[in-house]
Formats: sequence, C-alpha cells, structure tokens
Amino acid sequence: MAARLIVTGDDFGASAGVNAAIVRAHREGILTSTSLMVTGDAADEAVTLARELPALSTGLHLVLCDGRAASPPGTVPDLADADGRLPATPLRAGLDDWLRRRRLRAQLEREIRAQLERYLASGLPLDHLDGHHHLHMHPVVFEILLRCLPEYRVPWLRLMDEDAVAREPGAPARAELVPAIFSWLARGHRRALARAGVGCADHVYGLRATGQMDAARLAWLLPRLRGDCVELFAHPGRDTEQGRREEEALCAPAVRAALETAGHRLAGTREIGHAHRGVAA
Repeated sequence: MAARLIVTGDDFGASAGVNAAIVRAHREGILTSTSLMVTGDAADEAVTLARELPALSTGLHLVLCDGRAASPPGTVPDLADADGRLPATPLRAGLDDWLRRRRLRAQLEREIRAQLERYLASGLPLDHLDGHHHLHMHPVVFEILLRCLPEYRVPWLRLMDEDAVAREPGAPARAELVPAIFSWLARGHRRALARAGVGCADHVYGLRATGQMDAARLAWLLPRLRGDCVELFAHPGRDTEQGRREEEALCAPAVRAALETAGHRLAGTREIGHAHRGVAA
C-alpha cells in the first residue's frame, strides 16, 4: 500500500559526524525529518544547520537515558548524577522510572519540560517529539507527556509500533519480544493521543533493523510498509561504521528506486502534523 512516508534521522546534535550525515541524507537522500538532542555535544551546530534547511522537519529527541540532563543536576538528584549524566541504559532507566515512580515523577516532568524549553529557545519549529531509545513510550513518561504535549503545541508523536512485515525470514522468535512490548504499549497510547489531539503514524519502522540497517535491508523493507501514514527512522552518522552504512543507505539510488516503485510519497512531520491539527504549515 502506498503511504505518506516520514523518514527521520535520530540523534541530531549528538556529534558533528551525526549532523553531517543527517544534512547529506536530507539534501541528497530520502530523509525528511530529524530529531534534536538538545544536550548533545553538537546541538548548537545542529540548530545552525537546521536553520539553513527550511524543508527539513525538526522535533525534540527526548533524552532520559544514555545522555545528559538539561536540568541542573541538583534539581533532579534521583534522575541524574552530580555530573548531569542520566542512567546509562534504557533498561536501567525504565526499571527506575517504574519502581521509583512516586519519587521520580516530579523530577521526570522537570527534565521533560527543561528539554522542551531548551528546544523552543533554539527558535526551530517544534514539529514532533520522539524519544532516545523510545523511552518516551514508558507508561510513567508517557503520562507526563500527555500533559505537556498540548501545552507546548506538539502536533505529532512517534508511537513505536512496528508490525510483523518488518520481520526478516529466519529471525529468531526471541527477537520479537521488544517489538511486541512496544506494540502493546502503542495500542493504549494511541487512544490517549487521539483524545489529546496529537497525531501519530499508523506504523513506525526501523526497530528490528536497529544496528543492522543498510541499503539492501532498506530497499527490502520499503515495499512492505503498511498504512496511510508511516514513519521510518534511522541513525546516520560518521562516527561509526554502522552510522556510515545508514547514511549511504538513505542516499542510495537503489533505495530511491524502491521508494518510487512502492509509490510512497515522502513527507515531513511539519506538513503532516500541521495538517492533523488543521492549520497551515
């Protein structure tokens, strides 16, 4: 089924190498959107680059693990260490956010708002929100986001919901556990977003291919996408071999050909999110 296809590059601002790969994938490839890590080492450079690319949709890549807090460490003492470092892994962060949710809720909300405010201070349009390691899907985090999204006028949120068409033949059954958990969470979250007036894609692809995406896999996946509006996310960059493969994949002629054969129409979250809200982009 032909779809409106959002292609997002995550981790914008993480490093100069990531920034360069995302810019090229937008200018020369199929990338339409990107998500900014406001506390990334190269966040200021990313903002400057994005201002020069008016067709590139931009949003917040909410970081609640594997990165630095935007809040002063002393204001979120149970969330970040004295150097402002957040939990190292999504598993650790997710367990903490659930088991210590009564203690952490206020600190999580402070940090979420701090990142939203820093993003808005950049002057970039806030076209969407998603999360580093998809931690925004965590029930405690999502509950807070539901209060913040309308207040900050965020029109579009990534719901990690990848259906089984993305499963490659021969993949082990155990690899289906994480996609199944995200899809289960997405069902309830989707209803809540609809009540809040926030849009989301029918499906989001890239989860099963994380760390394995290349041009061949991307060309294989594109004809299989299902839905009227879908998102594909990737992690192009120049600091790792995998990041370079993903950059090349997004710019590959074979991938462009697969996209055209499938009949998908590239779109950004700015266009789709504002259309969902019924306002001009």
